[in-house]
Amino acid sequence: MPVYFNPLTKEPYLRLPAPCSHIIITMDRPHDIEETSKAMTEILNDPLVYPWLEGPPYPFLPEHAEDWINMQCKQNEAILTKLQQEYERSKNQKQSKDSSDQDVPPEFFDVCAFRCIREVTEYDLKTGAALKDIFIGSISITRYAFYELEHGSSAREEAQARNNEVPAGDKDIVWGLGNYLSPKYHGQGIMTLAVRTLIRDWAIPRMNLHILKASYLVGNTGSSKVMSKNNFEEVCTLEDWAPESKNRGRPRMSIVVLNWKGLS
Repeated sequence: MPVYFNPLTKEPYLRLPAPCSHIIITMDRPHDIEETSKAMTEILNDPLVYPWLEGPPYPFLPEHAEDWINMQCKQNEAILTKLQQEYERSKNQKQSKDSSDQDVPPEFFDVCAFRCIREVTEYDLKTGAALKDIFIGSISITRYAFYELEHGSSAREEAQARNNEVPAGDKDIVWGLGNYLSPKYHGQGIMTLAVRTLIRDWAIPRMNLHILKASYLVGNTGSSKVMSKNNFEEVCTLEDWAPESKNRGRPRMSIVVLNWKGLS
């Protein structure tokens, strides 16, 4: 089963493979808002992170983080309930050795519920379950924003609207990848494996992902390496395409647009 469950808390999560098996990807947690928002605020105000991002506001304030986490928790409520029901049903089937539902196709979701990259810092000795972890970054797969079309243009708005109208589970949905990681964890291969894990263990089996795109600002060598290692192919470089960001002290910048070629 690509989705694991903490036997103590029943929380679903994804686990990165070795040598990063101490890293998990979870949903946002209603009970953990203060701690996660503090970590998010620190990361998204780091000068090694914020210049390369377009989405989050800068400066990034604790209330921004709290609002975002609350929104994500509400959005994920139905998915969390569904996954926990599947987990309990699977447990009961194993105990009763009943395989009648094993061939039922999984429900496709329209949301990438697993967003929070966390480092496990303490395990339960009896079960091996995570007892404590810390938020170190974020990863997301959402409906694509069509960055190759001019910012603020009707062409971009129309492309987004058409894509958003495609029903959940349709293979023609165009998805977009986004991510950031605390600089303390750069250079360890974590994001490369996080991207691979999220695509393989969630986006393909539970979102029916077929088309995935990504982009990064020219000069972001870390993102370039992560994309290359995950079988993304450069489509084009758009000169001076990203709008100026005065808050970030950033002029107009060029962006690289990429297409995912599939699991390698």
